[in-house]
Amino acid sequence: MKSKLLNFPKSFLKPRLGQPWALLALPRGQAGSLLGRQLFRIGLILLVFGVGLVAMTGWLLNQAGDRIQDEFLRRQAAELVNGMQDIPGGPLQMRLPNETLNAYAQRRDGYTFMVENADGLITLESAPMARAYLAPAMGMMAQKPTLLNTMSRDGSAEAMYILTMPVHTPRGVYYLTVGQNRTIDDALLATATTETFNRLVLWSAPFLLLALMVVWSVLQGSLAPLYRLSGKVRALDVLGGETLALENVPRELRPLVESFNLLLNQLTRTLEAQKGLTADTAHQLKTPLAVLQARLEQIDPFKGKELLLKDVQRMSRLVRQLLHYAVLSQQTANLHPTDLNATVRTVVASLVPLARKADISLAYDGPEAPLVVQLDGGLLTEAISNLIDNAIRHSPAKGTVDIALTPRGEYLDIDVKDRGPGIPPTEQALVFTRFWQGPDVPHEGHHGGAGLGLALVAEVMRQHNGQASVQSREGGGSVFRLTLKA
Repeated sequence: MKSKLLNFPKSFLKPRLGQPWALLALPRGQAGSLLGRQLFRIGLILLVFGVGLVAMTGWLLNQAGDRIQDEFLRRQAAELVNGMQDIPGGPLQMRLPNETLNAYAQRRDGYTFMVENADGLITLESAPMARAYLAPAMGMMAQKPTLLNTMSRDGSAEAMYILTMPVHTPRGVYYLTVGQNRTIDDALLATATTETFNRLVLWSAPFLLLALMVVWSVLQGSLAPLYRLSGKVRALDVLGGETLALENVPRELRPLVESFNLLLNQLTRTLEAQKGLTADTAHQLKTPLAVLQARLEQIDPFKGKELLLKDVQRMSRLVRQLLHYAVLSQQTANLHPTDLNATVRTVVASLVPLARKADISLAYDGPEAPLVVQLDGGLLTEAISNLIDNAIRHSPAKGTVDIALTPRGEYLDIDVKDRGPGIPPTEQALVFTRFWQGPDVPHEGHHGGAGLGLALVAEVMRQHNGQASVQSREGGGSVFRLTLKA
């Protein structure tokens, strides 16, 4: 029962922290890894944000280029306004350095300007073709600085940025218009954007990997309570009625733990009911079997009487062991300091008459000094008696059963060695399960075992936090070992 209840798959409980990319796989019929799915989702979100950041950066660079172009136009307009001179009685003049005027005339850097009077007549222009470039602003008479873009008229190859603004002089109001071809600054901006974009992409990949590593570390820490909880589940004594404690359990995991504890409580009640039914049934069968045996013994001899008596005795033994197993499963061992050496010697001495009756010798090898450990003397006596009785019944006549108590570091081993038929290695893992009697036990004429003695031994050792095991003995036979903590 215990092995079935606690046989959790290792792949379910073992943290798979060392396989980050394998976690992304979703095996057929399985839900995959929560850690891997979260890492994949967050990585996808980071990628989307990264692409969005790059796109936003490109858009911001374009906006910055427009603002820079506007600022350049304003500076050019301010320079031209400072150079405008309205001489009384003479024409409006543009007083600028010759080099600057030549640059405007030759449209270096794509700059062009013109000046209109209040009647819409052009009084100044950087070159004869200036009005053709700046035609969208002609006659506009803007009362405040206004920015224009000729993209829709001229296309991207010939488009211009244009700024037109009023200039107040003693003679009246003039309207200054200055413009620049978009293609020149756009080329510079495109170069800057490309370089910035390439660097951004170059650096974004390492930063994305670094972010994934940080996310991986954070997710590990977030799931650590779940892994610790899995370890507690693995160490849980379900048959002992243990449940998971709610202390230090994260709020998000509390509903899961509470549901799991509810399930354990239901399982415990079911097991208790099953044990109670077994005990009641065994108790009710004791008296009828005893009466049946007594009546058979009083009947005159008849063919098959001895075999029938043996069967009744076997049934009685099975009922007694069932009752003992049910009672043992329902109680908890009362552990207190006890001399293990004296306990084993007492058990061996009490079974000497039974061994002599079967023409078997008992030999005990143990230390002279007391070995005081925490144990329930009555239960451990029952377990050792079962092993020695089992060894006596399966040993050949004139044989010897060796019992040894051996300290081994922080553990103590109690070995019961016989020279019986032995147990095949393939069956040794099953000997402590209920009703196991081996693959070759005949239905009649065997040693009267009911298949519960070794299950009782295993239950006693479970309550002592110890272990029962068996292995083949060199030269034939078996070695049954009980291991306790010193």
